[in-house]
Amino acid sequence: MTLPDDKAREETQAQYRFLVINLCRISGAIMLVIGLAVIAREAFGLPKAAGYILFFIGIFDFLLVPVFLAKRWKSKPET
Repeated sequence: MTLPDDKAREETQAQYRFLVINLCRISGAIMLVIGLAVIAREAFGLPKAAGYILFFIGIFDFLLVPVFLAKRWKSKPET
């Protein structure tokens, strides 16, 4: 038995949204680690200021962006 077109489209959309939220978290975690490496050892030839910028953008991307996206994309209850 196949799902109706609307149901299948909603399921596909939910899968893509889940993927985007997780990609935001992963990219935020990567920025956090790179920022910490730059702050601690000036890795990649970057100054510490760039490390702090990467670190704070990473925190924002890891903690806040997924929450904002989830609230925006939250489905409305059916009545």
